[in-house]
Amino acid sequence: MDFSNEVRVGQHTYGVTAKREPVSADQPATVAVEFTGADADGRVVAEGNLLIAVDGLGDANAFLAQTLDRLAALHVPWTAGHGRSRPRPPNAGRPWTEPDGERLRERWLGSVGEPASRLIEELAEEFGRTSGAVRAQLPRLGCDSDVPGRVLAET
Repeated sequence: MDFSNEVRVGQHTYGVTAKREPVSADQPATVAVEFTGADADGRVVAEGNLLIAVDGLGDANAFLAQTLDRLAALHVPWTAGHGRSRPRPPNAGRPWTEPDGERLRERWLGSVGEPASRLIEELAEEFGRTSGAVRAQLPRLGCDSDVPGRVLAET
């Protein structure tokens, strides 16, 4: 599994590459992730490397999204009249990617019996979205947004 993506956000361009590491008898399957970011002049504004076990990618994603969101909220300047009572989720307003849509559908359909409102809140946190964005995306993926585990009936 090799993956590469580059996105422009505001005045910065961010890139990520991920490559599956060779599996050994004493180590789980892992992915090496390299993250970079640069401003319009090419100055580095972000860089880092992670080695993540494949079976921990979902949890690592939720943790990193939550952590970076909270760090960003600490460093956003507050101006009178323009402050927010809550920081905006990191992916608010961004289009859903196909892999995120697939993962959202799998999580929803695999959560039979859970309360919808609690699951939507959990998924919103995990995907860095608002609850409304998660609820709106579910029908687009063929899921009944009122009942976890249920697909929409075909008409």
